[in-house]
Amino acid sequence: MGVKNDWLRLGEQASEDLFAWAAFVAQTEFLWQDTGLVQDADAWQRVWFELEIINGLALAQWDEQGRPEDWSRCWNEAYRQEARALAAELVALICDADSSAC
Repeated sequence: MGVKNDWLRLGEQASEDLFAWAAFVAQTEFLWQDTGLVQDADAWQRVWFELEIINGLALAQWDEQGRPEDWSRCWNEAYRQEARALAAELVALICDADSSAC
């Protein structure tokens, strides 16, 4: 299984909840620096910045609500759909290191 497939799987799981999202955003922050994986660093940074905006807004709202253990309803209603689309857009920019195809 290729590196791209690994990131695709992580991207698909990223929008499951706030904590999966925050972890995905952190894991992908500097991935654009790997030119073997990301050929368009500018596009990567533009999309990643959108991920970080969602991350910051969601974390701030969760914090303002007292950091509840189960925040899934709020996440699903306000953030999940956009997070899913952005994660897919981001991982689409990853090249398959095993076949050198994007």
